Amino acid sequence: MTCCTVRCSEYLRVEITYTSDVFLTAYFVYVSGEQLGLAKAEIAALSSLTRIDGEVSWDGRLGLINALESPVPFILERAALVKEAGIVLVEIGARDNLFDHLSDDTVLNAIKSEETFSVRTISENSNFSVDERLELEKRLGKYIKRTVSAGVDLKSPQVRFIVILNRNHIRLCKAVGSKLRPMLREREPGRKPFFHPSMMNATLARVMCNLACVMPDEIVLDPFCGGGGILCEAFLIGAKSVGVDLNWQLLTGSRQNLSLIGSDYNVVQGDVRHLPVHECDCIVTDPPYGRASSTRGARAIGLVESLFERADAILRRRDESICICGSSEMNLRDLAESKGLVVSQFLQIRVHRGLVREILSIGFQ
Repeated sequence: MTCCTVRCSEYLRVEITYTSDVFLTAYFVYVSGEQLGLAKAEIAALSSLTRIDGEVSWDGRLGLINALESPVPFILERAALVKEAGIVLVEIGARDNLFDHLSDDTVLNAIKSEETFSVRTISENSNFSVDERLELEKRLGKYIKRTVSAGVDLKSPQVRFIVILNRNHIRLCKAVGSKLRPMLREREPGRKPFFHPSMMNATLARVMCNLACVMPDEIVLDPFCGGGGILCEAFLIGAKSVGVDLNWQLLTGSRQNLSLIGSDYNVVQGDVRHLPVHECDCIVTDPPYGRASSTRGARAIGLVESLFERADAILRRRDESICICGSSEMNLRDLAESKGLVVSQFLQIRVHRGLVREILSIGFQ
């Protein structure tokens, strides 16, 4: 398809008119590098909740999305592993000259004269040296300033331009940084009113909620809620959090953590083998395993087996309605499939030499 015109509206929206009269925008997400597979899975799940044209394509840590409507605000609000997102203004080959393809109209559509801006380059295994990147930043900054008369602000710019460089492409983007990631760091277990070593960190808890496609007003059940780390993230998404645990001390701690952020939640002392919950939309959970966890004498694998057997009767949603995390020794994928469940995502995270976490997204046939 041949690009004919480019139009831009106020908030991260560039409409590219094609000869087929279909209006598409090239958006991007740039994810953190520590768990790339998990980040891709998170974006895939969130993209399923938005209007995009086809699948997300990946070029290293850069995810490219064609969409009729901007998925950027939603992704930045929800995604734990996205560092920044926005629109792709120019895409060229790595050997091409950016300034041969950059027009004044592109800059004028991306920033207003009264706004401030910054320019930064990101190298993804590119052949650009540090000096070449600094020269590119300097030259691009001068070009933008000359074209639109906007001011430079390197600390807190109103508009952020980033140039993502890799071996095959140069992409000039207008970016918005994640505000969620700093908030997740503030919500780590050690910063909560109640802490227990078995509590999941806020970032992974948020990713799991996203893999389960948790949406506002849904009922999210964590049948091994412990100190409530997952319940807190589900609550902050806007869901109704319901937690069950045998351990009264942990359940009391969960209530302390949840009460700090709101009141629309329920925690109940109970056993997953006799769940006191009759209906929910999805299950997001981290069953007990490891030295810091207690199952009151019951084997963790037996408790998860009971959960899988009960899930069909209580879940209102069918597709990818369960996200569960466990030790690789638990063989959760085999157990889920033996119960007739469908594993759509299977991801592994090495915590240390003695522990590999497995995260599964599960639905029904």
